[in-house]
Amino acid sequence: MSRLTYMMQLLSQQDITKLRIKTYNYILKQDFSFFQDTKTGDLMVRLTSDISNLQMLISSNTFGIIGNLFTFVAVLVFLFWQNWSLTLMVTLTFPILFVTIRFFRNKIRESFSKVRTSQSKINNQLQSTLTEIELIKLYTTETFEIQNFKNIAEESNKYSLEATKWQAIFQLLITFINTIGTAIVLLFGSLLVMTHHMTIGSLVAYLAYVSMLQDPIRSFTMLINVFQNAQVSYDRIKNILSYKPKITTIDNPLKLPNPLETGIYFQNVTFSYDGKKRISLNNVSLFIPKGQTTALVGRSGSGKTTIIKLLARLYDYQSGSINFDNVNIKMLDLKSLRQNISIVSQDVTIIDGTIADNISYGSVNYSEESIWQAAEKADIASFIKTLPLSLATEVGERGIKLSGDQKQRLSIARALLKNSQIVILDEATAALDNESEKAIQHALDNLMVSKTSIIIAHRLSTVHKADNIIVMNNGQIEETGTHSELLALNRLYRHLYDSQFE
Repeated sequence: MSRLTYMMQLLSQQDITKLRIKTYNYILKQDFSFFQDTKTGDLMVRLTSDISNLQMLISSNTFGIIGNLFTFVAVLVFLFWQNWSLTLMVTLTFPILFVTIRFFRNKIRESFSKVRTSQSKINNQLQSTLTEIELIKLYTTETFEIQNFKNIAEESNKYSLEATKWQAIFQLLITFINTIGTAIVLLFGSLLVMTHHMTIGSLVAYLAYVSMLQDPIRSFTMLINVFQNAQVSYDRIKNILSYKPKITTIDNPLKLPNPLETGIYFQNVTFSYDGKKRISLNNVSLFIPKGQTTALVGRSGSGKTTIIKLLARLYDYQSGSINFDNVNIKMLDLKSLRQNISIVSQDVTIIDGTIADNISYGSVNYSEESIWQAAEKADIASFIKTLPLSLATEVGERGIKLSGDQKQRLSIARALLKNSQIVILDEATAALDNESEKAIQHALDNLMVSKTSIIIAHRLSTVHKADNIIVMNNGQIEETGTHSELLALNRLYRHLYDSQFE
């Protein structure tokens, strides 16, 4: 028996591990919009406890239901053979059992579903709290967050108790119905004994067989709790696996031209994040020449960042076309497209690892020497050399051990090592003060050497050297030209420029 238990445990663990890996892979392959609509904590619950719950379905106890089923059928047939009339009276309890099981099965499933939802809320709260601990400390909102967590935890406790209550009532009712079955046997069996149609010995033996008939029922009803819990988890996993990414690579895709011959073309591109309610880009046409620096400027919400998201194909436009040379973006292999784009933004993402891990993230075929070269060009090598463990220094979760300037330089070194032909600076210096911005500009200049560069900036002082400046307004192109040309036009760019230097 121990060997059977071990083998079942081994098989179930292997299957659950495969399912967890498959689900994780599937989640990572979803569109960018999927992660905007899905809570992180909920995904964590589905990947951990929901999948673990499915393991309970693959166990020796669960497979014991097959043996119990055979036992039930065999004993029932034998009881009919022994005394069909008395057995027929016992089976009167079966419809009651069926209705009871059906009713409580639904109630227990609903309760477990609420428990899963509340567990997702707990994970969301934990994830939100622990990643924003600095904000909580600075604004002294510990009491508020504690109360928030207490409310969610109490809600989870309420639903857990509700599930326990339904299970307890269910077990009591099943026991009561089985007792009724035994009482029926005693009542009518006694009448048969009194009328000499049955002996006392036969009645006692019959009662023992009835007990054998009821044992599988009790075992089955206990497993219903396990099944319903697992069913809720299965439905939640199946729900995740039912999502189909809309942005995919076509069969036999093309590689991004490397190097580009002419540049990137937006032709009459229209895009809305929410369908057609609010247009983010309206019939936009622009050209980004290869090997030059193009700047996108304009007020917040004018469509600058949307252009970048479409360029990296995090979203697909509704109409128009985006071409790299003469190749449409939808004909390109997604991996090839994104490997040829490096983005440095104001919201720097630092992984929990070493400095070397962060610089090399996303790169292939690199060496320690190439990491140092990237660090030198990003003007962070001297800082790294002062650290006791140098490149092996742990930066902490979200780079908590680094300053904003150091994080930004690490992200620039990462982009330098990746060496993509297209470089995007999305408000790369917006979070820095003027002194830090000037100090980091040299690293940015190194990054953009011989690259097709796109700069998004509110600070117009950072774009006056761009080869071409595109001024966006309400999802459309308002004007284009060089810094001096746009100042001479005395229109929106001039107004934005003057307002920053008044």
